[in-house]
Amino acid sequence: MRYAVLADIHSNLEALTAALGALEAERIDRFLCLGDVMGYGADPIACLERLRSCDPLVVGGNHDLACVGKLDLAWFNDAARAAVMWTRDQLGFTDLDWLRQLPLTATEGPFMLVHGTLPHPERFEYLVDLAQAVDAMAACRTLMCLAGHTHLPCVIEYDRTRRRIERILTAPAELTDVTFRNDADGVRYLVNPGSIGQPRDGDPRASFAVIDTERRMLRVHRVRYDVERAARKIRQAGLPEFLADRLAIGR
Repeated sequence: MRYAVLADIHSNLEALTAALGALEAERIDRFLCLGDVMGYGADPIACLERLRSCDPLVVGGNHDLACVGKLDLAWFNDAARAAVMWTRDQLGFTDLDWLRQLPLTATEGPFMLVHGTLPHPERFEYLVDLAQAVDAMAACRTLMCLAGHTHLPCVIEYDRTRRRIERILTAPAELTDVTFRNDADGVRYLVNPGSIGQPRDGDPRASFAVIDTERRMLRVHRVRYDVERAARKIRQAGLPEFLADRLAIGR
């Protein structure tokens, strides 16, 4: 099976369209999405339509839940809060109902999906240190924990028998062709595909992953999109200027 793993689309239609276009050549069998389809960008409805056309398995992110009143807006900074409130006003009943039904975690094949961290998915914690990574992999009942939220691509390998981290891959060159072992070897993996709609690793290109379970290969892809158009639409919508400016620098 070949899986496309998307995360943090954030209503960026230009980035999502570019990513899906690149994936057409990848012979994808199944699409997985790690949440935050909504927020920040100017095309929430179009992004929902494009994503749903892929028949994906999706878990809810903090922005998705905030749009349907499941997360207090006090949790967000001013720019994010303004984007959530604007997004709510754009969505129809069908869109809101779809978001409302998203689970916090999901399992398919060798993957557990979560937006933040597995031990406490409802807290939407940013997984930013190795202790959190080990906790997430300890809570994972499958070979891989797929997580988003940080907008930073990475792959971490943990040997459960030796109780130690074997690999931490974050550099672009390291993430182009990652081989992985199987569950029988006593390993767990934490995989973050990066962000489609708002990368924060200094690279403005949309980021997503393709995982081939037969070949046991994983690759994080980066694809260029029309950043200027996406930013212009954010400004035209009256959303905070900061949300448009950050797209060009990938921060």
